[in-house]
Amino acid sequence: MDVALRINPDTQEAWDRARSAAAQWGAARGDYYPTIDGDVSGTAVGGSARGVYGQVGVSLSYLLLDFGGREASVESARQVLAAANWNHNQAIQDVLRNVPQAYYNYIGYKAQVRASEASLKEALTSLTSTEQRRKAGVSTIADVLQARSNADQVRLTLVANRGGVKVSRGELATAVGWPANIDFDVAVEPEDLPLSRMEQNTKDLINLALRDRPALESARATVRQGKADLKKAESDLWPKLVATGNVEWTGINARISGSYGVFGGDIDDSDISYYGGLALQFPIFQGFSLRNKVRAARSDLEAARAALRAKEVEVISDVWKSYYNVRTAAQQVETVKTLLVSSKESYRVSLARYRAGAADIVELLNAQSLLVSARSQEVEARTDLFTFYAELVHAIGADLPSAPTGNLPVSELKGEEPPHGKK
Repeated sequence: MDVALRINPDTQEAWDRARSAAAQWGAARGDYYPTIDGDVSGTAVGGSARGVYGQVGVSLSYLLLDFGGREASVESARQVLAAANWNHNQAIQDVLRNVPQAYYNYIGYKAQVRASEASLKEALTSLTSTEQRRKAGVSTIADVLQARSNADQVRLTLVANRGGVKVSRGELATAVGWPANIDFDVAVEPEDLPLSRMEQNTKDLINLALRDRPALESARATVRQGKADLKKAESDLWPKLVATGNVEWTGINARISGSYGVFGGDIDDSDISYYGGLALQFPIFQGFSLRNKVRAARSDLEAARAALRAKEVEVISDVWKSYYNVRTAAQQVETVKTLLVSSKESYRVSLARYRAGAADIVELLNAQSLLVSARSQEVEARTDLFTFYAELVHAIGADLPSAPTGNLPVSELKGEEPPHGKK
């Protein structure tokens, strides 16, 4: 995870988008400042009137009043930034889920390979026993063929699990941010999970998720952005008061030739002029575009509110499903331990009985199949426990708490400011 947080392109993309949103927020705040433009021009004239004409001017425009339009634009950009920040947090949490899950799947396949190798060894032992009994004349070729088919089936599973190791290792590399074909391995098995910390009931965990889930905070920011956009669209229906000013210097240096009774001469003059004033701009008719923009902004706001409600439902569903997946997997881990012990003993007894002639090949192969299944289920249960735990932490939006949480607000659909999670 340490490597992934440094090199994963998804987190880098989310961070750059947040930086872009910050710059756009700064650009929106520029509307609070006056705009100053400069203009420099010059003209050269030939012929009977030869000379140069120059002009230098500075103009100023300052929006004084727009009935909340600037404020709404800045607030909209600020909420875009807030959403981008929360999306960056969500990208980090996605990595913190994807990497552990890929890691657990990888070591799970490695454990399946070890289990299949042990099962293949036992299948070959059974096959050897049937061949020895056939040589002794107390077994038939049918027993040998059944034992051989069983060994081939186990060998086929071993081949599939080895392929799964290769695939899952590539998936782990991709989750980290490496190319899938990079050469690496992992060294240690994971420790047992701190399941004792899961004393909270689902209501507490759901409330925690509704407070800390970054994707939910991003949806709330989108609602606040929609409110600002609606306010901006409505402000465009009202007049705007603008202050304007201009300072201009003009100069001319020319010589005019006399002809046809017109006296020529030299002209060398300059002048400074300036003005200032107020302008009231108000819309009269723009082809119904302003009204339609208000309708569009209002619809976008309602869509954002609906998306927030959908995200809340999704978060509750994620926590509920993940919580009970973890509990079920934990119970399966404990149950499969007993199943594995009993399956090993059953196979040992059946093999001894078969060698002594007290059991047939069907009993031996059934006991062996149960042991193979128990080994596979033990690995699957443990892998599921770790992957579901990672999914639960991701669904909550934070690590499991050590103390019960209090009641937390569900949404800000009525306009109240929601609580902010940690960034």
